[in-house]
This record gives sequence, C-alpha cells and structure tokens, in this order.
Amino acid sequence: MGKYQTGEEFTHMRYTAATCSADDFPSQGYSLRQQEYNRQTEIFIVVTMYNEDDELFCKSMAAIFKNIAHLCSRTRSRTWGNEGWKKVTVCIVSDGRSKVNPRVLNVLGIMGVYQDGIMKDHVNGKPVQAHLFEYTTQVCVDQELKVKGHDNGYVPVQILFCLKEKNAKKINSHRWFFNAFGPLLRPNVCMLIDVGTKPKETALYHLWKAFDRSPSVGGAYGEIYAELGTGCSNLLNPLVAAQNFEYKMSNILDKPLESVFGYISVLPGAFSAYRYAALQGKPLSQYFKGELMHGGADIFAANMYLVSVCEGVCV
Repeated sequence: MGKYQTGEEFTHMRYTAATCSADDFPSQGYSLRQQEYNRQTEIFIVVTMYNEDDELFCKSMAAIFKNIAHLCSRTRSRTWGNEGWKKVTVCIVSDGRSKVNPRVLNVLGIMGVYQDGIMKDHVNGKPVQAHLFEYTTQVCVDQELKVKGHDNGYVPVQILFCLKEKNAKKINSHRWFFNAFGPLLRPNVCMLIDVGTKPKETALYHLWKAFDRSPSVGGAYGEIYAELGTGCSNLLNPLVAAQNFEYKMSNILDKPLESVFGYISVLPGAFSAYRYAALQGKPLSQYFKGELMHGGADIFAANMYLVSVCEGVCV
C-alpha cells in the first residue's frame, strides 16, 4: 500500500513523553523528527480536536491528505513537486487524554500514528503533560472509514500527534502548536483547521499562495460554508440555514470591507493561516491571554476569543 518500504520514519513510530509546559518545550532539549532530517517546513498545519467522532476526524484528515497530494502534483512549482510532502507537517492536538474519542485513536492506530499501552504517566518523578507520537504515514482513512494509500493517489504525510494529558481548552492546544513545536520547525506558514472542517482539494495551496505572492501578508483565511447536502436539503434545518446565512454575510460583506482597510478583526479558527514570523512577540502573547481569561475581559476582547472558538462549528 505504501510507496516507501525503508526509512525509519516509515517503519518506526517515535514516542515522547513531555514533562514540561508548552512554553518550556523548546528549551528543555526536546526535538522533532523534521529537525533530525534537516527538513524545512513550509506549511505547518494544526488540527485541533476534543471528543469529536471518527467520521468528522476522517473527513478533515482525508481532505488534508488530498491537499498535500495536490501540492506534490505541482511539478512545475519552485516550492512543491514530487517531494513536496517533506515540506508539510500535520500536527494533531487532542485536548485531554480522558476526553479523546476511542474510535479516533483506533483510526490513528491504523495510520500508524498511535499505539496503545506505551504512554507514561511519570518520567523521573515528573508528571507527563503531553504525549507526542511522530510518524510519516502512507495510509489514509477516508470519511467512509475505508483504508487507502499510494495506489489511490495519496502521498506520505508527516504527522505529529500531541495528546494532552489534561483538558486545557482550545487556546492551550494552540499554545502547544505555536510555542512548543513552532520554534523547533520554524515554518513559513501556519494553518489552523478544526476537526469537521473539510478543505477543498486545492484550498491549502491557494491559502499558501497568498503568502508566497505577497510578503506583506501576515494572515489569510478561506471561505467557510456549511455542507448543504443533496439538493441543499440541509437548509431545511433552521440551524444550518442560519449558519449558512451568517457565513455568506461574513464572506460577502464583513471580511471584504475589513480587508479594504488592510485589517481583519478576527480570522476564523476553523480554517485560517498565518505567517509564522509575523506572529512572534505581541500577537501570540495577546492571543494566549485568552487562556487565562475568566470573566475579566472587556466585551471586545471577549468577543474576539469567542469568535476564534465558535467559528469552527461546521456541519
């Protein structure tokens, strides 16, 4: 099923028990496989999840796999091509060991990214904060839970699965992505995707191209729309209809108007991208203040953090 039969990244899964916080991860001597292979990460994708089921998880992952295959098909590109998968790393962050859906772990096991029974609770007397699994998979499980691989047009995908020991909310998951793994990989573009979001086959390329075309771009996002079903039958559900209307108004009126002034107030956490270098310093520190927010924020700040979480509720 896999094109590559040799190489440790294809034959061995790597497990790391992190006993420090996300902010201290880079300074504590931890490393990632991409560093050992001396690979430049062009796109670093984070997929955040809580207790979503395997169908939603596979929907998002299969779409991401197809996008990476599309990048590899762009053989005339100066950046991509046949070995383009080496420039993309997918980071899956699960918010709480006791909260993750067991069926999702089964899917990750099929992909070779997870093994049950090897996780440690303590290392040298220190409690483990997060469990890291690294593997370059050549297996994709699609939305119908069918296993597919190289014969179906898929390419290898570098996956970093971070299973947090405790439930600490979504902003903390982003803290692990940006503050723990980001400094080690130093990616060019970071992309945020929620489980349940299904990017179209060329969506990630066009999102990346916005940064490649204009060095002044610090953030971008793709249009999000609700799945309408066969013959738009899902619109009979008032919740879907209301969500679809809100998304359309945002894409047609709100965001274009803000973009004219060169400033977009909030990028949707379900599907957005940032230039990693542009986030360093105040932008990230301001964002992570939301992790400690307990009712003391003004209405504008609270609304910003609320939108960053709620924009990801796609049906």
